[in-house]
Amino acid sequence: MKCPNLKNNMSFTQLGKESVNRYFQFIPCSSGVKTFPESVSSKTENEDLKEKLLQLTHEFPIDYIFQHKAKTSEPAHITIITSEPGQVERIESRKWIRISRNESNTLFHVIFQGKMNFEYRTGNPFMACYCRRSAIIYQEPKAKECPETDWGSFKKRFKRYRESYYHDRDILLSEANRFQRLGSLTAMFLSYMDIYEYTIRFLEILFIGHAFDSIDLHERIKQLTHFVPRIEGVFVKKSGKEYYLVSELEKAKEVAENGDEVQLNESLYESIVLAELQLHKLVSNRFSELKKQLKYDVPAQKSTDDPDSSTEDKELSSIISKVLEIHEVEEIYLFYQSQNHYTTTYFLLLIGKGLGMEILNQIRQSVKTKSEGKLEVVLIGHTRIWIQTNLFYHQAFFKKVMVPENLKFQSNKNHPAIHWENPYTPEYPDLDHYYISSTKLAAQYFVLRDNAESENYEGLGELFARAVLRILRTFIYSKLSYFPHYLPAFNLWELCVYAEPKLDKLEFLFEKCSGSNFFTELGNYNRFYHGISMLTTDKLFVMDEILKFLLPKLEATYTEIKDMNSGEVLFHSDVRDTQEAPPPLEK
Repeated sequence: MKCPNLKNNMSFTQLGKESVNRYFQFIPCSSGVKTFPESVSSKTENEDLKEKLLQLTHEFPIDYIFQHKAKTSEPAHITIITSEPGQVERIESRKWIRISRNESNTLFHVIFQGKMNFEYRTGNPFMACYCRRSAIIYQEPKAKECPETDWGSFKKRFKRYRESYYHDRDILLSEANRFQRLGSLTAMFLSYMDIYEYTIRFLEILFIGHAFDSIDLHERIKQLTHFVPRIEGVFVKKSGKEYYLVSELEKAKEVAENGDEVQLNESLYESIVLAELQLHKLVSNRFSELKKQLKYDVPAQKSTDDPDSSTEDKELSSIISKVLEIHEVEEIYLFYQSQNHYTTTYFLLLIGKGLGMEILNQIRQSVKTKSEGKLEVVLIGHTRIWIQTNLFYHQAFFKKVMVPENLKFQSNKNHPAIHWENPYTPEYPDLDHYYISSTKLAAQYFVLRDNAESENYEGLGELFARAVLRILRTFIYSKLSYFPHYLPAFNLWELCVYAEPKLDKLEFLFEKCSGSNFFTELGNYNRFYHGISMLTTDKLFVMDEILKFLLPKLEATYTEIKDMNSGEVLFHSDVRDTQEAPPPLEK
């Protein structure tokens, strides 16, 4: 612990670490429990597992092996007790034990006997539940007997142990809250690092059997995911080895040395608090699970807060099936739906890796073909960490979209929620660049249009298409606080109509210009083409009308944002927001 005043207030339970074997031992039991000095008990039905466990007893000083068989709600548990503390890591490092975490329904726990004794005496319910006499499948002949724990004999110890957790957590939280009130951001961040480490340590002890104090917090969280899958729902992954929120807190260590608090993101305070509450809930639930197991002698049940999933309509289900057939995703959010006489359009946010334009276009074409044009999809695809690290620009949009009622698919129930920033100040300082580039290109179109030689329309189609796409993209940015990647023209237009439904009045001009091929033509004009323009005078007049309709719409939303930034218009809770230049596209 890094808080100097904490140690004096901490309970004895938490000050005790690994080297406590000399203080406590199990009380011997006079029972007829048979030992198996040369073989693993026949309780173990898996022959391959039997052989591997037996081999361990020959290679290492193992006193006990306990087994809890798998249930519908819980994997199997094998708890191995060694008499030498230095052997714990060696046993855990066995490849077949490490692999089993991912490839089988068995969790392995390797614990030093002294730690088992101490934790049992202090009231740790993990030891009472998973290291009880009835679960023994191997016992070294010279090892002392272990108790058959029941709730009546263990109740007082359990309550003391649980209360010590709540007591010390309250002390740590009081320190963090005091620093927050004093405006000491660095101290507050460091305090929450201590709280996270404290809570993670309890999760390790209650789920694994012992703590891993010597490794960093990122690795400890990752290791816990094998035993507590629900912890994946607490932290957004920054990379394969790091978690975003923990990395943000760790910056306080560097700031404590150089004093530059500008590196710390105060807007993450609520997300930091929320993550701690989620970790605390995991600890509290685990206490309840183990208490139930002890009290009623039944396996602990995994708690879940997930509501019953709603029945999806057939169209949406078919779209989701098609998405998953083409590409693996973590989550799918339906954030809007529109319908005309011919087509129903679903607006979907896909969360996952590798969701580039090629994949999104493939999904869209596949859905359209399979439904014979009756279904359309507007797809946005991003990784979770891209959204997390770009909240500075896009939080208002994604926070509105990524709500439980919009979630229509998830690959598992433990994906983390985004760590939203609060307070969040909407600003649009870099909108100027995109607005000017859009209006200047449109102006260039009209210059060429007014001065082109008779029947020479070369370049007009390209200028028109690119001006329209720039206008649409900038309009989305200013209206939704979301600057899209280089999406197909159809997607950009549909997002514009989502942002301002009245824009659909312009669609008759699209049909007048190119029939049903308007958006296809825009895309074609953005590719290299070596040929003579087929534009006509009538079509050019319609193209003029389209740009003259779009430009005032863009100017109006741009002016509104500029007025907001100058203080002429008050901010509202649903104001779209962005800051600085939009982030680079995902690779």
